[in-house]
Amino acid sequence: MSTSSTRVLIAGGSLVGLSTAMFLAHHNVPCVLVERHPGTSIHPRAVGYYPRTAELLRAAGVEEAAKTAAAGFEKHRTRAGVVSLAGEVLFSKEELEGGDELADLTPSKLLLLPQDRLEPLLRARAEQLGADLRFGTELLSFTQDDDGVAAVTRGPDGVDSVVRADYLVAADGPRSTVREALGVRREGRGVLSHHVSIAFGADFAAVLGERRYSVVHVKNDTVTGIMVHDDTLTEGTLIVGYDPDRGESLDDFTDARCAELVRAAIGSDTVEVTVRSRFPWDMAELVAEHFVSGRVLLAGDAAHQIPPTGGYGANTGIADAFNLAWKLALVLDGTAGRGLVDTYEQERHPVGLYTARQGSLQLAMRSGTATEEQRAATDDAMTVTMGQAYPAGAFVAEEEAGALPLTSDPRALSAQPGTRAPYVALERDGAPLTTLDLFGSGFVLLTGADGESWTEAAQAARTELGVPLDVHRITADGKDGLTDPGGRWADAYGTSAGGAVLVRPDGIVAWRSRGAVPADAQVSALTSALRRVLAR
Repeated sequence: MSTSSTRVLIAGGSLVGLSTAMFLAHHNVPCVLVERHPGTSIHPRAVGYYPRTAELLRAAGVEEAAKTAAAGFEKHRTRAGVVSLAGEVLFSKEELEGGDELADLTPSKLLLLPQDRLEPLLRARAEQLGADLRFGTELLSFTQDDDGVAAVTRGPDGVDSVVRADYLVAADGPRSTVREALGVRREGRGVLSHHVSIAFGADFAAVLGERRYSVVHVKNDTVTGIMVHDDTLTEGTLIVGYDPDRGESLDDFTDARCAELVRAAIGSDTVEVTVRSRFPWDMAELVAEHFVSGRVLLAGDAAHQIPPTGGYGANTGIADAFNLAWKLALVLDGTAGRGLVDTYEQERHPVGLYTARQGSLQLAMRSGTATEEQRAATDDAMTVTMGQAYPAGAFVAEEEAGALPLTSDPRALSAQPGTRAPYVALERDGAPLTTLDLFGSGFVLLTGADGESWTEAAQAARTELGVPLDVHRITADGKDGLTDPGGRWADAYGTSAGGAVLVRPDGIVAWRSRGAVPADAQVSALTSALRRVLAR
């Protein structure tokens, strides 16, 4: 068998695998992705991406393309309960948060875009950045040692070959063969229900009129399920459940039966329905006990299976990839110690457990079965996606402030290490800019009007450690730096005009000096923080 090598091998070419390849390539890490299917998903699957996820896409240069692709869904804002699309509306309310009411938190907005429309954009961007994506290629087996992973793959021509890599990222879904081969167990409530997604073609225009739905809950004598439709009003997906304990199985969903269910959900016998495909899946709350196993790393559904209520699964998986990519990049180029990779589990495992639980709580809320205790434990979407505080990991905690809760209202956070660096609108030479536009590649040191000496300290730290580090001074007038026209930066980042805040490549605060540090001690303070973050 032929043998090739790369730095990172990615198993799985769906949403999270493609995101991993794109983010790695963004950090100039050579990577190979293998996916057994011939192309990207033909099923809509995930449809909503919260503003925090849009921020991550922004960092990789694909947010604008996603916004353009999502433009046709701008009116698809309502979640409705209906007898059928042509029938009575039982209830109607907002499904996902992420509109103008969040303008003080982020410049990004909620993206309503089916997964089958987003994946090609991720693929194109990853390939543009240099990722090697091999569709129609299956991962057959792998072994690992202290130096890396050797994987046997089978290409579309049926020929087997070996790919050697420093690390293997398993993004191969909830039934992950990589996770199973490792023997990593999962914890949680387990499988909650069984479902099948029916992708179909139909003319929605006749029954929808001017109405547009992001998600529709349908219930009548023939079918109970969830339906989505695209912006062309010609394609949709109907999700229905089945119960093996009652003798029901996937074999029951013949083309004729699927078409019958779709027509009942639409509420019209005259609409022609063409069944495109069926996709079985389980609703489950399951989280792998470990995300890091030697040189193998679990991400997305391979790491955590989250009930889709709330729409957290895809968003959490993309965030996994964003967290992991910069860490692998710095470890592989020798800037960081291998311990930096271990912080991926320290940071993302608690988030996986929490988010999976939130998905189950949302399920209880929407089914009307939530107890008072469950209602009290259910957080809003912005808290879940933007208010996270890592309990431990690649940052220098402020011990004097005490431990933060795992999640908080993002408006109550002020750049504490281990949390998302806040959004502040800035200007550069009169042109609008935001703090978020400064992040995404290397480390960034932000300082205020009295922080001129931090520039020299950053240069010294960059030289000593060989770490990518930019420094920006933020002042009221923009002299020798960036302008803060709203005067918000110091309060938002919890620091003084002479303090400094170090932000990681993924936009998470790594270290903070609330007040001024004597100039002769700044280099030591900054290099010490970077060494701790980089596991050196």
